[in-house]
Amino acid sequence: MTVDVGWAIPQLTAFMLVVARLSGLFLLAPVFSSGMIPLRIKLMALLALGFTITPLAVGSDVSALAVPTEAFDLGVAMFKESLIGLAMGFAVSIIFTAVQVGASLIDASIGFAMANIIDPLNGSQNAIFGSFYTMVATLSFLAVNGHHWMLAGFTRSFDVVGVDEIPNFSQVYTNVFEIFSQLFLVAFQIAAPVLVTLLLVDVVLGIVARAVPQMNVFFVGLPLKIGVGLAAVVIALPSFVSFFEQRISDIVTGASVLAKAAGT
Repeated sequence: MTVDVGWAIPQLTAFMLVVARLSGLFLLAPVFSSGMIPLRIKLMALLALGFTITPLAVGSDVSALAVPTEAFDLGVAMFKESLIGLAMGFAVSIIFTAVQVGASLIDASIGFAMANIIDPLNGSQNAIFGSFYTMVATLSFLAVNGHHWMLAGFTRSFDVVGVDEIPNFSQVYTNVFEIFSQLFLVAFQIAAPVLVTLLLVDVVLGIVARAVPQMNVFFVGLPLKIGVGLAAVVIALPSFVSFFEQRISDIVTGASVLAKAAGT
């Protein structure tokens, strides 16, 4: 007795293509790509999400899709899906990179750049405020259900660019470069309140050094800058959280625009 399994080949092919696009979520997207999550758990989550999203991505009639069946064509299609997933994951992760860059500017201004600690989220060494801002950004990201937004964005991307469609990679490259060009602007916006405060402290110390030459400004200035910098960080923290949440909303929307532009 022979069993015809030909009907399952399009289903399995569509599942592999969906998993290939979702792989960008676990390679670059924040939280999902964290080094704290074991690789086995990531793989299980990837397969579970692929199994869940495949019916939503391909619809009820899989046979109507022009999915490849040959090994070479399937490899090319999976590579194409991986590029789309990586582009979307990069678009979301750029805001976390901007937070780290902005925090490194604060560390350098206060004098904490040489004091490195282990960042538990990335499993690497980072400056003090770099780790602190990253943890606050991650908690804010989870608090506003940013991980749900990302999953919804990846699911909607299949409505714009189907698994059997070829995106406009030139437009994808243009949009990715445009998002990357905003990195340092966002980083400076995050660090600006603390940097301006520390700049005013330096100006005051310069005036004091001219007015009272006998005072050792370097001896007084270091603890003063640390104290004022810590106070400025505490005062600016609510504004940072609000700004970060708004930027997360914009970036997730931008990822959808990226996918939409890719399909045009």
